[in-house]
Amino acid sequence: MSALGTADDVGQLRVRRAAAGDREPLTRMFGRCSGRTRYERFHGYVNMFPQRYLTEALSGSPIHYALVALAPPAATAAGPAADGDDGDDGHDVIVALASCRAIAEGVAELGLLVEDRWQQHGVGGRLLRELIGHADRIGMRVLKAQIQSEQSWIINVLRSYGTCRTARVPYDILDVTLRLPHASPPPP
Repeated sequence: MSALGTADDVGQLRVRRAAAGDREPLTRMFGRCSGRTRYERFHGYVNMFPQRYLTEALSGSPIHYALVALAPPAATAAGPAADGDDGDDGHDVIVALASCRAIAEGVAELGLLVEDRWQQHGVGGRLLRELIGHADRIGMRVLKAQIQSEQSWIINVLRSYGTCRTARVPYDILDVTLRLPHASPPPP
C-alpha cells in the first residue's frame, strides 16, 4: 500500500458534484474528522453534520453547489479510519466536502471540510480552485468565508484569484471577502 499524501495518491483523487446518495458516506467522513477539524469548519463543537446544511448541499440546487473529493481504496487504507470505512469494499471513499452557496445577488459563501488524514496534501486547495471557477462561471463577484485565524493558507489560496480582505470578528475568527476581478456573466 502506498503512503497517504504521496503525489500519486492526491493525484488519484476524483472530484465530482455532491449528490443525494452521498449522505451516508459524508456522515461517515464527518465521523472520521477530529473535534478540532469540526470546530474549524463549523466554529463550534458539533457531534454530527448539521442536517440543514447537509440537506441543502446535497440537493443539487443551483443556489448551493457542493463538491466531494473521493480517494481510491488503496490511498485511504494508509491511515486508520474511525469507523472501519477505509475503502476495503473496493469503493472510493469521500474524504472532503466543499460548497459554494449563494447568499445574495453576486455573492456566495464558501465552506470546506477535509478529513484530517487528507489535510495539508492539496485537497482543500484543489476543491477551492474548482469552487472559485464555478462561482466565476455563474457570475458571482464576491466570495465570503469565515475561518479560524490559524487557517491562513486559505487566504493565500484566495488571494491568487483576486482582491482578498479580512476582518477579525469575535472568537478568533476571520471574515474573509474575495472580489473576483474578471467574473464572467451568468450563463444564458
